[in-house]
Amino acid sequence: MRLAILFSGQGNQQPAHFDALRQGASPELGATLAEAIPETWRAAEPSLAELQANRVAQPLIFAYQMHLWRQLQPALPRPVAVAGYSLGEMAACCAAGAFSLEAGVALCVQRAALMDACVDGPAGLLAVLGLRADVVAELAARCGLMVAIRNGPDHLVLGGHAAGLVEAEQLAQAAGASRVVRLGVGTPSHTPLLAAASSGFATLLAPYRSGRLAFPVFSAIDGRAARTVADGMDALARQISTPLDWDACLGAVLEMQPDVVLEIGPGNALARMWGERDNGVPVRASDDFRSAAGIIDWVCARG
Repeated sequence: MRLAILFSGQGNQQPAHFDALRQGASPELGATLAEAIPETWRAAEPSLAELQANRVAQPLIFAYQMHLWRQLQPALPRPVAVAGYSLGEMAACCAAGAFSLEAGVALCVQRAALMDACVDGPAGLLAVLGLRADVVAELAARCGLMVAIRNGPDHLVLGGHAAGLVEAEQLAQAAGASRVVRLGVGTPSHTPLLAAASSGFATLLAPYRSGRLAFPVFSAIDGRAARTVADGMDALARQISTPLDWDACLGAVLEMQPDVVLEIGPGNALARMWGERDNGVPVRASDDFRSAAGIIDWVCARG
């Protein structure tokens, strides 16, 4: 069986994901998270707003994904392709052996801090669906925004300061967009506004550059496959301030001819995007299942 794995990004995490991680985490992972996000980890019921804060969301989502991957990996075939959407590329590289789970949690804390330090005032991301790419690009320029992610020909994500996002939302709706959604991310990820964060993160990743990855990790920037740790780290640093072409990345994964695709959440946005391509390759998201055993059964049944 040829398996492809997609790791989701920020925005779809819910208190239920936090609860599942806190209940299922090993003592070692629990201690790592207690150090990384102490107030949140010890809170009785953290709010959704707290879970969406960059400083919490990044280490939390990464840990959730890797905790689930550790349960799945022994029972699944080695993937032929792995990709991660934005933050999800951290989990993709960790799963491929670039660094340990514990090191990854610490790196996510530092990644979030570097990104937050680049932004003075409210900022974020806005998804615009149903308009041509050139129309959205013109609208972005008018509002002082930048195209941050291309999910498809008529599905783009804009990044920038909050005032521009509000204006762009109104203009996109007036232009006939089928859907306009403010994403649950508080930084203008994948735009040049975060150039300093890319530089700083490259320095932090410098110790993790030796060896080969266990399987290819496809960059969300352009779908290029990293097979060495060094190439994976270069892509991780660049993607913080470089626009992503997720559509191209999915195309590159498809070229690896997977028999089945699994999204490791939170959420199922990537599974929906894959399904919309109507390529005949079955896809599900981990959030569709009640247990790791259910995921394993579904994947193995496809073989």
